[in-house]
Amino acid sequence: MPSTTSFSAALLIGGFAGRVAHAYTQVNVASPFMYKNIDPIVFPGQYNKSHLHSFYGSDAVTASTTTSAQLQAGCTNVENPNDLSVYWTPTLLYQNGESWDPVPVVRFSAYYSLGDNKAEVPIPQNLQMVAGLSSATTADAMPTEAHIEWFCENSEGGPADENGFPSSTCATHLQQLLYFPNCVNVDTLETGYKAGEPGNYKACPTGMKAMPQLRFSIRYDLRKVVPNGWSGTAPVKLACGNAFCTHGDFINGWTEDAAQNMVETTSTKTKFAAVNGGLGSDGEKPTCTSADADPDHGTSDYAESVAAMSKRSIPAFGWTSRNRMARTY
Repeated sequence: MPSTTSFSAALLIGGFAGRVAHAYTQVNVASPFMYKNIDPIVFPGQYNKSHLHSFYGSDAVTASTTTSAQLQAGCTNVENPNDLSVYWTPTLLYQNGESWDPVPVVRFSAYYSLGDNKAEVPIPQNLQMVAGLSSATTADAMPTEAHIEWFCENSEGGPADENGFPSSTCATHLQQLLYFPNCVNVDTLETGYKAGEPGNYKACPTGMKAMPQLRFSIRYDLRKVVPNGWSGTAPVKLACGNAFCTHGDFINGWTEDAAQNMVETTSTKTKFAAVNGGLGSDGEKPTCTSADADPDHGTSDYAESVAAMSKRSIPAFGWTSRNRMARTY
């Protein structure tokens, strides 16, 4: 079991339960297809309000995207042709000379839990969801239902530093886990979490039905960009600030037949269940090349995104400057 840097006892318990093997399906993405300072859920149509995000999935996404049909007209870099959803997170950054650049992503995985009992409904078309809170600057301010964790995969990472990241070098990857709501009102598209926690969920809120639960698992590789490692404060920050502000966004782009097939697979208790559909089979590599659908608006540069928000520095959001680096491997 890797050393966790969860932010509270409740999150630690949720993290351990979240890594117990349950029935699930997943889609994998090798890397983001785009970095951009847009957020079509929180700041629709705007290019000067959002921090920098890393985008995975359908490249049809723009600052104004609202529907599954819009995403389904695009090209996806997900390894399942039936999944034209778009997934995004605040970009993780490291200092490269005078600039802050994105930390390489080894793999982004979107897991869909098929776990405690069979889902009642598929993930609806046009569903939008957010997990986590971008304005959080402390562990206490984080939504506990998202069961967020940062930890070193397969190695010790020490306790969390003042920013919520591991306080010593990760021998392999820095990993993040993040859980989305697993209940939905199919008429209003309002979402919520079941009572309980991963591995021991109970009932949905009144008026909602259970759907497959989305979970992000993101693996970052710091070994090349921070070759000397660190001891103390991790030399990284999120575009929104420290680790406590992390969050995930999702607009559903699964084809309707594949989304329904996902429900049917939730009746199994095997460790993995493939979700196929009319566009192909699970695991098929992308056959198209993703590109920014709106290259004339917004920016992929962190400094430009900060300037667009009229913010002088992200540390104002809670990130604390790193300590002296020390080689640890």
